[in-house]
Amino acid sequence: MLFYNKTKNNFIFAIKLKIKTMNTIKTLAIAIVLLISVNVLAQQKTTYEQLPEGTTMVNLNDSKYAGMSFENIINLYKGKVIYLDFWASWCRPCKNEMPHSLKMQQHFKGQDVVFLYISSDRDANAWKNSVKALKITGENYLVSGKVWNEYNTLFNVQYIPRYVLIDKEGNVVNENAKRPSSPESIKDIEKLL
Repeated sequence: MLFYNKTKNNFIFAIKLKIKTMNTIKTLAIAIVLLISVNVLAQQKTTYEQLPEGTTMVNLNDSKYAGMSFENIINLYKGKVIYLDFWASWCRPCKNEMPHSLKMQQHFKGQDVVFLYISSDRDANAWKNSVKALKITGENYLVSGKVWNEYNTLFNVQYIPRYVLIDKEGNVVNENAKRPSSPESIKDIEKLL
């Protein structure tokens, strides 16, 4: 508080004390903001560091992917059999199939098969956290509205999980492929190798 005792010295001392207190409060506030910022950045770095090895993540809502179409995504993997998985982090049956999908990946390791996961999540953090928690390796895409419309025009995806099998030339072999938990799914992929 500012105390004025009708003397110049007391008044100046009170002003200096107030300025010193305000500077201390400003310094504390800046330090707190910096600590919070560093903590947030460290948490974001940790999230990416904890992704399973062999995991690629592409958020199609990022402006740098604005021109990417569903066809562009599929064309990236021409020459390989594509096992396409439409899923979301909130979908219990989708999550229940993930351990089976990872076993399929191990079965086909080193072969011309790509496991392509397309999430319809609206929350990018929920998507990232689920990929990390479920240890989903392979190619992971968070769908944009544009790509969602394109693949729904092609496949009419009204429920998830939904699986599609695409051959090495990019032709759809089965737009209602078997789930990873089905032993037939491995046989269906092997026929295309």
